[in-house]
Amino acid sequence: MMLLKNLNKINKNNLILNFSKSIQKQSYLTTTTTATNNVINKNKNNINTTEVVIENDEDEINNENYLKQYSQSRDQMMNDYKEKTGKEIYESKARKITHTIKDFRKQFNDKLENGNKLTDIEAIILAGRVKSIRISSNKLVFIDIISSLSNQEISYDEIIGTNNENGDRLNGGQYSLQVMADKKFYKDNTEFETIILNLRRGDIIEINGLPAKTKVGEISIIPREINILTPCIRPIPQKLIDKEIRYRNRPLDFLVNTSTQKAFYIRSKMISYLRRFLVEKGYLEVDTPILSTNVGGANAKPFKTHSNSLNLDLFLRISPELFLKQLIISGFDKVFEIGKQFRNEGIDLTHNPEFTTCEFYQAYADYETMMTMTEELLSGMVYDTLGTYEVPLPSNPEIKINFKGPYKRINFIDKIQELTGRQLPKDLVSYDCIPDLLDICDSNNIKCKEPYTPTRILDEMASTLLEPLCIQPTFIQDHPLAMSPLAKIHRDSSQRTERFELFVGGKELVNAYSELNDPKEQRKRFLAQSMDRTTGDEEAQILDESFCNALELALPPTGGWGLGIDRLCMLFSNTTTIKDVILFPTMKPIQQQQQQQQQQQENQQKDKKE
Repeated sequence: MMLLKNLNKINKNNLILNFSKSIQKQSYLTTTTTATNNVINKNKNNINTTEVVIENDEDEINNENYLKQYSQSRDQMMNDYKEKTGKEIYESKARKITHTIKDFRKQFNDKLENGNKLTDIEAIILAGRVKSIRISSNKLVFIDIISSLSNQEISYDEIIGTNNENGDRLNGGQYSLQVMADKKFYKDNTEFETIILNLRRGDIIEINGLPAKTKVGEISIIPREINILTPCIRPIPQKLIDKEIRYRNRPLDFLVNTSTQKAFYIRSKMISYLRRFLVEKGYLEVDTPILSTNVGGANAKPFKTHSNSLNLDLFLRISPELFLKQLIISGFDKVFEIGKQFRNEGIDLTHNPEFTTCEFYQAYADYETMMTMTEELLSGMVYDTLGTYEVPLPSNPEIKINFKGPYKRINFIDKIQELTGRQLPKDLVSYDCIPDLLDICDSNNIKCKEPYTPTRILDEMASTLLEPLCIQPTFIQDHPLAMSPLAKIHRDSSQRTERFELFVGGKELVNAYSELNDPKEQRKRFLAQSMDRTTGDEEAQILDESFCNALELALPPTGGWGLGIDRLCMLFSNTTTIKDVILFPTMKPIQQQQQQQQQQQENQQKDKKE
C-alpha cells in the first residue's frame, strides 16, 4: 500500500503511478505489496498489487493551506486529462447509463464462469465513485467503484446484510464493483496511461466495458473506455471518527463511513410502510401550515419568527394536531400527516429541535381503537423493514425488543400509587395538590424543578417511576386530567383521561387519546394551562380561540395518534443518538461546545478532589 502523507507527494509529477517499476524506484514512498485474488489471467493464481492511498488525518481535512494545494494539484491533473484525451469534465449532457451496479451484478453473476469474460454482447455503460485504486503493473490496474442503493428497490438483505444470495458486495448503503482496467482491452493505450495517472479516490467516473469474472469468482467489468465525469478536488480521508467533524460535514461522513447510510434506508422503508398502511385503511394524506399565528397541540416552547411584509409575529408549529382535528370537523373522517415539527428545546441523545412525526385522526374511534392500531402498525412495520419482530435495544444489545403484540399496559395513577405506597390527591388539577405531590416526591427521591405545577410534578413522577419499567413495548394509559388538556375525560373517572403513551426502551414513541370534543371543556382546559404559563411554565399550552370556535361546529368522537419517527428509527437501526437518524442534525456552536467540555472537565477534577 502506498501512503502519501506530504503535499509534495500529491502532485502528479511526483506520484508516478505508471507503473510498478517506477513506484519501486521512489525512495520517499512507503510501499507494501499485498496479494489479492482479483485475477483474470488463467495461468496465475494471484496478482501482486500496490494500492494508492492518499492518507489524511482528520485535522488536515480542515487545513486551508493543505486543501488549497491539493485542489491545485487536482486542477493540474484535470488539465493534463483534458489535453491528452480531448475530453471535458463537468459536462452537462445526460449519460447513457445502461446498468446500475446492482443490475450489472444481478444480470451477469450467473452467466459467467470463473476466469471468463463476455465479448459477444453490446458494451455495458455504468458509473460510480472511485473507492480505491490498486496498481498491479503498467498494464493492469484494479479500481473499486461504489454506487448508491437509492435508485433501487431496497430489500431486507440490502439493508441488513453485507452480502446476499447473488454474491453482491454491499458496503453500508452502497453497492461496490471491481473495475479491472487491462491495457490490452482498452481502446487507446495513451489514454489508458493518462486515465490511470490522473484518477483519484472520490472521482465520479463512467465505464464502458465488458463483464468478466476473476478466477476466484469476483464479478468485474473490463473497461474499453473510462471517462472522468466529476473530479474530487478535496481529499477524502481513510477514516473519520471525530463525531463533531462527522455531524458537521455530513457529505464527508457518508462517503467515509458508508455504514452510517443504513439508518436512512431503514428510515425510508419505515415511512413508506407507514404511508402505505394508512392509505390502505382509507386515510387521506394532508399538509397543514408550518407557520401560524398561534401554537398548540403539545406542551413545548415554540420558535418565533416575523413576517416583514405582514408585520406579523409567527410561530413554527410544535404539532399539527389542532389543524388536523379541524379537518375532521370539516368532514375528512380519516386524515394523516407526516412532517417536521419544531420545538425550542435542548439537544441530547433523543432530542433535536427539528424532528419528524406522523399524526393521524379517525372519526368515530377512541383510544382503544388507537391502541389496537398501534400494535398492528408497529409489528407490521418492523417485520416489513427488518424481516423480524425483534430488534436489539441500542443501549444494551443483549436485550431484544419484541414488537409483536399485544403490548403490556400500565395505569398511570394506579402504578404510581403502588410504587410510592401513597395515595395521590383526588384533585390533581388544583394547585392545592402541589404540597402533597412534592411530599410524595421527597419521600421517593424524585427531584422536581421549578416552576412547580401539577403537570410538571406528575410528569417527573412518571419519568422516574414508570418509564424505566417500559423496556418492552408498554402502554402507559389513563393519564391525569392536568397532563392532558386535549384528551377526553375518562368514562370511569373525572380525574383521568382516555390517553395513552407507548414507551419502548424507556423512551416515548407514541402519544394518543380519545379527542376532547366539548368546546366549553376545551376552553376551560386551555385557561388552566394559561395559568401554568403565568407561573413560568413556557411549555404550557395557550388558548386557541379559533380552534375552540371550530369545535363549536361539532367534532365527532375521534381518536388521535402521534408517532416520533426519529426515535423509532433509532430502535430499528440500532443507534443510540438521534443525530445518527437525522441527515443534517442541529449542532451546538463550536465555542459553546468547547465551553461545555471545559466545564465538564473542571467538574470532574473537582469531584476527584472531594
